[in-house]
Amino acid sequence: MQNKTKIITTFILIALGFMFSVIYLAPRTVTHMPATVAVPEGVLYAGIFCMVFPLLTFLGVRKVEISKWFNVEIGSDFRELATAETTPQKEIPAEEKEEKRKYAEIYIEKKNTQLPGQFAPDFQVLDEKLAMTVTPCADQMTPMYMLDRNFRIIDWNIAFNLCFDRTLEGRRGLSVLEWTYFLDNYEEVLSHGIDVFAEGKTLPRIDIEKIQYTSDRYGKIESTKRAYQIPDDDDSCLGWLITINPTFTEPEKAALYQADMFTALRKTLMWSEYTLCYDKVLNNTLIYPELIQTLVGNHKPGPLPIEKSSIILDIGAGTGNTACLLAQQSPQRLIIAIDNNPLMLNTLRRKCQAYLRQDAQGPGIIAIKQDVVSLFGLNDEFFDYVIINNVLYSLDTDAALSCLKEAWRVLKPGGEIRISEPQKSTDLSIVLEQIRSDLKKNGRYNELEADFLKLRQINEFSLQPLLHRWTLDEMEKILLLLPDFSSITYKTDRIYAGQSMMICGRKRS
Repeated sequence: MQNKTKIITTFILIALGFMFSVIYLAPRTVTHMPATVAVPEGVLYAGIFCMVFPLLTFLGVRKVEISKWFNVEIGSDFRELATAETTPQKEIPAEEKEEKRKYAEIYIEKKNTQLPGQFAPDFQVLDEKLAMTVTPCADQMTPMYMLDRNFRIIDWNIAFNLCFDRTLEGRRGLSVLEWTYFLDNYEEVLSHGIDVFAEGKTLPRIDIEKIQYTSDRYGKIESTKRAYQIPDDDDSCLGWLITINPTFTEPEKAALYQADMFTALRKTLMWSEYTLCYDKVLNNTLIYPELIQTLVGNHKPGPLPIEKSSIILDIGAGTGNTACLLAQQSPQRLIIAIDNNPLMLNTLRRKCQAYLRQDAQGPGIIAIKQDVVSLFGLNDEFFDYVIINNVLYSLDTDAALSCLKEAWRVLKPGGEIRISEPQKSTDLSIVLEQIRSDLKKNGRYNELEADFLKLRQINEFSLQPLLHRWTLDEMEKILLLLPDFSSITYKTDRIYAGQSMMICGRKRS
């Protein structure tokens, strides 16, 4: 109500300014007005002041109120970003894949050789050094992916996802052969791979070859692929960094790819920008630390405390507040923190530096860049607890359900999943007002006002359209459908200024 009053006052001042200007200008523009009428110039100055000052203040500081009360489309680029369709993942027909698999079998039998990495052990993400370490990275506009020494897929960038129709999604840890099936010149690539990389061959420092691919979105693409060997500390081969220089047959498709790249990068940058203000603001409130403390079992009412020697998976760990708290509370815990945003993950690593480790052979925090939708490479029934805090709402429904199923797969019998999410009835304005109020109580609002306004802008224009998906009852029904579900251990729809829900469920022993 206070904001609406300010808006109305602003428009009244502008109207008065317009009236003063008319009073001053009328004697000078209306020819039949008596010459004796004289209006001092101060009236004009007063009119200009009444119009310009409140208008500038209003537009510069209150653009959020404009959109709220008058439905003016401000920040439409954020709305477009939040609701943009993602590139559909391309699938290869089972018959075609089987035909190409048989071709490979016949080819290697004929050549009396084997595929690179053909007998690699099953991929386990916690045992793989390359998946744990900081490795070389291509320019973000250049399609790039990474393989380990056994030619298994480790990582790829946004440009690769776009250019090649997300063909690596869900294939992390699998042989690179799973990707080459999609190539138009598959036979040539297979032959080249065996000739250069088969067991017993002297591995090159760099290998260059031509690849051909037909994209569902961008048409035919002819590319130069460069594979750079990544040396380990002892100069043995740790893995491979592959960059691809694509050439689009149709010029308009090249332009479309560039446009899509900027959209995808804006989305990534939006989450990165969110990272910069997230911790500064939320860690100085009352409601956010209370949410984290409740998740780990340190607040009543709430779930029971997490056991001190647990193995915990923090899905969508963000800037690491939950992971750091879990490690601080018990030096016996092993926490696996995964996130897909590089800046968030780097922030987590800095924050949790004292607890970081690169293997699962002891307690501490392992930070891994990973898509939360597929947890391929994490063993079945490995974790005592899985925590998913404010993650599912940012995914589309199918991806959110896939994330839940994967979380349940890696949870031990008797283990517990803890989920906190916005809900269908969430009123974002209440949450934001509570955050502002908490900052003022802590005496930090003036210092953090710019960060708060940035956080509010991202929430209102980018994240709000994603919030209202499930009620607490609907989330409970989803959990009840999971295999070997035992019981709901805690639930509430009154967390986080009363606008979020938390639900915890146990897996049958």
